Amino acid sequence: MKANMEKKYKAVSAVWAVLGVLFLAGAFAVFLMRHDMPQIPGAELAHIGFLIVGILFLIISIAVYNMAKEKDAMIEEKDERSQIISGKAGNTAFFIQTVLIVSALFLLCFMGFTNVPVMISLLCIVAASVLVYVISVVYYKQKM
Repeated sequence: MKANMEKKYKAVSAVWAVLGVLFLAGAFAVFLMRHDMPQIPGAELAHIGFLIVGILFLIISIAVYNMAKEKDAMIEEKDERSQIISGKAGNTAFFIQTVLIVSALFLLCFMGFTNVPVMISLLCIVAASVLVYVISVVYYKQKM
């Protein structure tokens, strides 16, 4: 079971790494073509957004790869701590959702498709989502 979990973590790490490399390649391509893209309002800054997202995805990849070696994460399914595993799965899903939404916001911002009020509104929505999540985690930890 432990080897199976390690393989899953390494596979997820590889997916994040591939996405990070693709975004870095996209940053390089957008940087080279920034003067030939009139359809993107902020083409001169778009490569920065792609670069930030690519680096963020690579950092996540490294973190997930290191989690594969963490012994606490390798709990058997029939163990009495299976509820902890399902809780960690929910945390992971929320983390992935938040990272993808924030990545999209970075890209929209750096490509010039949003203005300041729209970005502030969207970031407030993300902050409210994170706040509700943190409150619910604290509440349920007190219940257990």
